[in-house]
Amino acid sequence: MRQSFLTGLLSLLPLYITGRILLFLFEMVDGPLGARINALIQNVTGTAIHVPGLGLIGTLLIVLGVGWLARIVLFRRVLEMVEELIAQVPLVSSLYSASRQIMLPFTDQSKLPFSQVILAEYPMQGRYTVGLVAKERASDDPEDPRMVVFFPTNHLHLGYPVVLLREDVQRLDMTIEEAIKFFVSCGVVGNDNLLRWQGRAIPAFHHIKTESIA
Repeated sequence: MRQSFLTGLLSLLPLYITGRILLFLFEMVDGPLGARINALIQNVTGTAIHVPGLGLIGTLLIVLGVGWLARIVLFRRVLEMVEELIAQVPLVSSLYSASRQIMLPFTDQSKLPFSQVILAEYPMQGRYTVGLVAKERASDDPEDPRMVVFFPTNHLHLGYPVVLLREDVQRLDMTIEEAIKFFVSCGVVGNDNLLRWQGRAIPAFHHIKTESIA
């Protein structure tokens, strides 16, 4: 009986936690706007009717509407002007900038400062790490054989920029968007082709010598 009770408890507990989280999110989203919509309906109809979920539906419609308007050049310019005004407020600008950077990988990959996905024998020989090319050339010297590679450790905002020789990295058949999913999912999301080498089936890496960026 003890084993059955523990098994049942461990089976029901995730369901309970999931339900509480979903209920909290529903109340948080539906509450503020839903109360106003229901109050408006009650004033118009003269009844005490209350329809749950109207706030959630209204929020979804607002988000879809803003997303549609953001694709229009004129409205996009208005959003840019609002962002410029926000940038003038010291504390608010810092909060907005941090929030913007967190959402950027999911909203507009074209603005990310990375050009390609690579695989390198880093941080030591025998261990291969997926990285993002931040700069194709480490300096202004056209003969510079080095490149700057960013190895994320958490999402895309924390990590290590490392200078590597171009001959010591292998470019992958992986887009920046696929790499983002790969990093965020801790390597779970992907398919058998994501880590395929370009141009050769057998890796032939040199022993990497890295230099820290001053």
